[in-house]
Amino acid sequence: MCFKETEKYYTHAGYLLLNFICRKKLKSDIQKNFPQLTETDLQNLLPNKANISTVKLLTHSSAYANVFCVQSDGDAAPIPIFFEVEKVHYPTVYLLWKHPKLVYHFTVWDPVIDFLRKGADLMLAGVVRHKESDFGGDLKTGQPVAVNTNSNRASVAVGKAARSSQDMKAFPTQGKGVLILHVEGDHLWFGTGARPNIPDLGLPGVAIDEESEEENASSAEVEDAEESAEGQEEGTGEEVKNEVEPGLEERLQETKITEEEAPLGPDFMDELLRYCFLKSWKTSAKKLALPVLTSNFFRLHMVPACPSRYTLDVKKSSFKKLGAFLKVMTQSGVITIREQTKGVETIVAVNLEHEDLKHFHLREDDYEEPKPEEKKEKESPHIRELYKITAHVAPIFKNYHCKKGDLLSAQNIRQHITEYVKQNNLQDPNNPRFVTLDATMHDALIGAGGGSETVNITWEEVMQKCLSRMTQTFHLTATGPLTQPKPVKLEPIDIRVNMRSGNKKVTLINNLELFQIDIQDFAKKCQHGVAASTSINEAPGKKSRELLVQGNQVDFIAKLLQEDYKIPVRYLRGLEAAASKKKKNKK
Repeated sequence: MCFKETEKYYTHAGYLLLNFICRKKLKSDIQKNFPQLTETDLQNLLPNKANISTVKLLTHSSAYANVFCVQSDGDAAPIPIFFEVEKVHYPTVYLLWKHPKLVYHFTVWDPVIDFLRKGADLMLAGVVRHKESDFGGDLKTGQPVAVNTNSNRASVAVGKAARSSQDMKAFPTQGKGVLILHVEGDHLWFGTGARPNIPDLGLPGVAIDEESEEENASSAEVEDAEESAEGQEEGTGEEVKNEVEPGLEERLQETKITEEEAPLGPDFMDELLRYCFLKSWKTSAKKLALPVLTSNFFRLHMVPACPSRYTLDVKKSSFKKLGAFLKVMTQSGVITIREQTKGVETIVAVNLEHEDLKHFHLREDDYEEPKPEEKKEKESPHIRELYKITAHVAPIFKNYHCKKGDLLSAQNIRQHITEYVKQNNLQDPNNPRFVTLDATMHDALIGAGGGSETVNITWEEVMQKCLSRMTQTFHLTATGPLTQPKPVKLEPIDIRVNMRSGNKKVTLINNLELFQIDIQDFAKKCQHGVAASTSINEAPGKKSRELLVQGNQVDFIAKLLQEDYKIPVRYLRGLEAAASKKKKNKK
């Protein structure tokens, strides 16, 4: 947002000496935001005889920031101690060198700082995770935080939490952790003239999690990371279970089915192991940096991939040990395993083009309702269109490990149909655009009783007829898991421009809540974005409320829905009402 690309901001006002009232208010604001600072600390930060000045900056994102500087006797230049953005006070690295416990710190490997200096936000994948790490315990989204390195406790960057602690603990290696506002080396660092050296405050006083060190070793080029992996045992299912993070075993027990309710034999557990293994590579481990310890892959990816109604237990399978199961997966060609040290194995490669992975699809019972708190955090819904296999088309897909009731994407359907046509030599040799239907495809796409006549149709017609014989379902997701399939037609977001009394135009938006969009939050964004009043009303005969925005705001609303909420344009109706651009272009 602000001081990352420092060449793009300019000084809006020079140094301005604060009077007694401003000094008192600044002190009050700091004490309110950082209650851990004692009266003595505040007196040392804001001495009575020191010159306190403020610099107002305009960032490259058009946001204003106030920087509060203090110059005591003997200081060559004012030293910035706080900066304020959107009415939130953040400490500078200078202040955190004196009070390192003022905010929660994310520890990263030294090379990560280079990326932060270039303007990147901090991704959780680059954080050195610690044993029993709780990501600040109760951090809230937007709360001030800082970043230090594994070699020095001194702060090197300041920002705000991109997500809450609870969200980070649920997905500890995915997404952004900190939105960086100020980093060592930017113009807030030396634009005021103060350029002290970073002090050595010693190493972070916590034990590094071996799994974090192993995963970051290759990118950070830290030799000690490989040494920490020594002594870890891939071993049996019992040994893997002992590595599970605190609380995870209890959470798994809560969803465990008793033997009386559903006795799970070795054959079932073998299939569940294989399912969770393949699902991991299609979901959480899709972009996993290799190599990774086999034990870590099991607990961080396979266990979470297990449907909530079951408990993944290697000991109840015919393999008895995780290593035996992964050996079979290696022999089948899905993965490659290498022994790092005696008794410690790592996955060094995965064949994403393997037939088992290409034909993998989620089980119908592997869709879970999001928890209420997850629904509250959803802002940008993701729409997935899936098609359920019906009895009509099931014969086409039976050779590809698919059965009636399974859900497939349009891309997977096209892939399976192409394979079926090629395997049965159904493509017209005289005209490759056409497909000659055999008895199975004829019954599936057109229906039985069609006689013995040969039917040639285009590839596109094959696809359209197949989709028409399947049940279309929609899945709306944000930050939580997939919702339950909804076999209904999803109405697009309707945008209309109406004329009201006094020849005034208003923009009406319907069906926002069908896409899990918080209509009140959306209304606020419209108010701030176009400086227009809004109102929310009940719409007769509609499943969601209607939003009214003063003026013709179709362009802004369409851009907001597509860029901020990631709604595809095919789900927006009424964009042609934005006629003002066309008129301007004609002129």
